[in-house]
Amino acid sequence: MSEGRFYLMENPREGERLENKTSPDAVEAQLQWAGLAAGMQALEVGCGTGAVTRVMARLADPGRAVGIDQSAERLEAGRAIAARTGLEIHFEEGDANHLPLPATSFDFSFSRFLFEYLPDPPRALSELIRVTRPGGIVAVADLDGQIESFHPLEPTLAAALDEGLRILRNTGFDTRVGRKLYAWFLQAGLRDVAVDVSPYQVYAGGIPDGDWFNWKTKIATTAEVIVQRAGDRARWERLRDDLLKAMRSPDLFYCCTMVAVRGRVA
Repeated sequence: MSEGRFYLMENPREGERLENKTSPDAVEAQLQWAGLAAGMQALEVGCGTGAVTRVMARLADPGRAVGIDQSAERLEAGRAIAARTGLEIHFEEGDANHLPLPATSFDFSFSRFLFEYLPDPPRALSELIRVTRPGGIVAVADLDGQIESFHPLEPTLAAALDEGLRILRNTGFDTRVGRKLYAWFLQAGLRDVAVDVSPYQVYAGGIPDGDWFNWKTKIATTAEVIVQRAGDRARWERLRDDLLKAMRSPDLFYCCTMVAVRGRVA
């Protein structure tokens, strides 16, 4: 996804986590809003195991969807899942900053939950634009406010979480990337830019069982990254455990926002 091939959420069960947290119905609605239609040559960058790419393939046409990701392991899993579901999808290993694709190859280029991890998102956006034909659509969807909006948290825990997020930002992780997409699209020269904003995760009464695997994996993985960056394993493992406990509290409220932006290549 980024130069140096660092990915914040790298863990042995990442493919499973990506599949588990992706709602095909929500993805389909988002892709239709973005303008994906039958007959388009469609690209997803940062595709992981292809949970979104498979929806793209059904909406576009057989054989006209391509998924790019830096993880050979997740791409192999994606190929196997696509084969089982009878979908013809081309998966290719590549970096979002240097897509292994010729210019003006696609009618529709899309990325979802990728820009939040990138040290230089505008560079990845420029690559999405480069591989899209004039008049074609570029669309990006990402989160705003994730991992920030837990309430109530004990003050010491809240302060430790703030510090942990500050350390993670040094990896390129941006909890507020969603609000920045619109300006980046305008600065990149895209036209007819439109925005869709909606709640993504809203929990009143703690994290539900159906979402627990995603959150437990996310918090454990990011805590390990903090340990590797800052040391003091005991402290950050305590933050991990205390935060996971707080996330199960019946008085916990949490929300974050999905921001999707689309534009046309001039």
